[in-house]
Amino acid sequence: MNRRNLFTVALPILAASLAAFAQSTQAGKLDFLKSKDSSFALFANSSFGATSANRYADELLLITGLPSNPVISARIDLLGPAKPSCCGGLRNVVLSPDGDTALVSSDPQDKLPSTLFLLRNVRAFARSKSPDDLRVRAFSEKDIPQLHTVAGLAFGPDGRWAVVNTDGPGVIDGSYTRAKGTVVVITGLPDAPEFSEPFPVPMHSLGNIDLSLNGGTLLLNDTTDFEGVSSGGPKSDQIIVRGIRPGSSPRVVGAYTFPTPAGYPFGPNPVRDARLTLDGRFVIAPIGLAREIDAQRVYLGVNQIAILGPVQNGKLELARLLTEADGVTGGPFQAGVSPDGDTALVTNVLDNGGANLVTGLRSADVTQIRIKQLPFQFFGPPFPLGPSGPAVLAPHGQAMFTPDGDTALVINWITPPVAANGVKPSLSVLTGFRSGNIHLEANLSDPTFNPIDQRQQIATQPSGLMDYLNLYLPAGEYKEVLARFVTQAIAAADGGDRNTAANLLFNFIETSSSRSVPTLATVATAGIQALFGSTEVVPAAGLRSGGVAPGSIATLFGAGFSNGSESAHSRPLPITLAGVELRIFDSVGAQMLVPLYSVSPTRIDFLVPAGISAGPATLVVWLDGEISGAATFDVDRLAPGLFTANTAGDAAAVLQRLRTDGSNTVERIDGPIDLGAETDEVYLILFGTGLRKGPDLSSVTALIGGRQVAVTYAGAQADFDGLDQVNLRLPRSLAGAGRVKIELIVAGCDANPVSVNIR
Repeated sequence: MNRRNLFTVALPILAASLAAFAQSTQAGKLDFLKSKDSSFALFANSSFGATSANRYADELLLITGLPSNPVISARIDLLGPAKPSCCGGLRNVVLSPDGDTALVSSDPQDKLPSTLFLLRNVRAFARSKSPDDLRVRAFSEKDIPQLHTVAGLAFGPDGRWAVVNTDGPGVIDGSYTRAKGTVVVITGLPDAPEFSEPFPVPMHSLGNIDLSLNGGTLLLNDTTDFEGVSSGGPKSDQIIVRGIRPGSSPRVVGAYTFPTPAGYPFGPNPVRDARLTLDGRFVIAPIGLAREIDAQRVYLGVNQIAILGPVQNGKLELARLLTEADGVTGGPFQAGVSPDGDTALVTNVLDNGGANLVTGLRSADVTQIRIKQLPFQFFGPPFPLGPSGPAVLAPHGQAMFTPDGDTALVINWITPPVAANGVKPSLSVLTGFRSGNIHLEANLSDPTFNPIDQRQQIATQPSGLMDYLNLYLPAGEYKEVLARFVTQAIAAADGGDRNTAANLLFNFIETSSSRSVPTLATVATAGIQALFGSTEVVPAAGLRSGGVAPGSIATLFGAGFSNGSESAHSRPLPITLAGVELRIFDSVGAQMLVPLYSVSPTRIDFLVPAGISAGPATLVVWLDGEISGAATFDVDRLAPGLFTANTAGDAAAVLQRLRTDGSNTVERIDGPIDLGAETDEVYLILFGTGLRKGPDLSSVTALIGGRQVAVTYAGAQADFDGLDQVNLRLPRSLAGAGRVKIELIVAGCDANPVSVNIR
């Protein structure tokens, strides 16, 4: 994305905090690898639903004493005297991976513009409980148009960049019939933020967003979409974006729509909230619809949780639908994924309590996903509504785990009219997830506490690499060795020795790979990227963000990979070129050296080993014996891509012409294609990669100018390692078509479109 510096605007907020800018200390580059503090959280309290009888404040709350004694320890009035008179205020909050930075968004109300707040020194503030220790900056849409109506927030893996989604620009008409969403990437965090140009996404409403652990996959929740809806209520869309990292080219790679079935009395949103698994391969989407209301006026839920995926270059599809037969209860509503990557707590809304515990998410086999019952039906403070009322009045909302993976915070929200009658909303603290002794530890309730139905109203620190070690590995020498690598790497980075720090993190990846825990390698790789810069692996054909296939040609983009440029000119391909060497660790821990096509300071073209296992993989770049970069990427069975001849997207292709006289010629394409005499058989031979593992020709579909054409071959090209080809027969009906688009779909996976010109 192109970026430009934009001026910030200072709102009248926390004069003492602004004065504290000069007193803060710079966080270390690898601080995000440390163990995090599980005793505190931030809460965006909102005035939404306020009445004259019940006033909620627009404040950021510091909650400390977790898990046993949660209390509100500090209140920060971010909006100051410019705050709205009612019904808006703060919206969402997230904490950075190092725990020292927070982003907070506000809703635009009255004459107050949408505002994004950047808070520094959060760790010191959590210790002292004094707002004077915070540093606060405010960015308004009046000065930064990209920030029109900021909604979802997400930090990148090292906390130096973040993503926000917005609705705009333009007037919010509330019809939810126009796709006007955008995504904006913020770089230079936390000291010198810069805002990218907005990338348009097909969103109609302001849902939450979720970023995979490596920052490569973004999930957008379009919670309310009336576009094209004639009956049955709104749709909910789950949208996947790849290439969102700084310096990459974002694109929507897949979407899935949940309609409201005809005849359902209530919604209004089929899916209110969805989450990515840590590796970004699957989406958990609780379906919060009510199928009916019983005689006691109790809502009965549909009781379904959808698992979408795997996320790849093609379509996003339903992989499994968990139902009441699997144990789903209570109108599942919102989800929180545990740091162990295997568990999600899906809260219930329609039975006024309880939750579904989803397990088995680390498995690539969705049949292994299970619903595990909690040892108690309800949680939250007992708010009986008369002798025949439900045991717990407060429906559950957002669920957020603490970084140690042992505790979950669950919002119990109350609609304002009920709250005005003395029924208080609260925050439930569940703990014991690591031991399996899950129990209700405490509840936090306060008359001014307003956990409304938002999706990112509470934030805890993301887990660090040391936290993941505690989650995944038992005590012992093996764990101690890995912890020592991390501790020494952090110290080396603080001392300015990035080479030693990178080598220690590589030792960590190499040592931990035998345990086949990709999460550990992903976070360690983010540490190397924090030292050497962002990188991305993409298919060499099309250069689009997404997974790569075994035996295909791939490209690594970044900076500082080599001191010069060199290409291989013979087979077999070399594993060292201009002093550069690549090593890959796949999802089962196998380590392999990588054949190289070409290297340059900013780009490396390489052959993905044919024997690599599907799933998340880690790549490390070595230059003259020293690390010069690293990346994580996905290996998919198929990742079809087509090469182009130029930046205009013209296909890299040749023509094969068969004439009635028996001649068979292969021709270069130097201009518009001439189909020749009516008796000629003309074949377009496209070159690509990542498609040779397709099951058979029946799974390959090709469209030229929207018209389906015959595919006579799709597979390996014999002369170059990793190169594939596709042969298409050009029908006479295409004569005179002009410049047309070629679309190729292999076993449901879309290749990048290319073009040809037909005379």
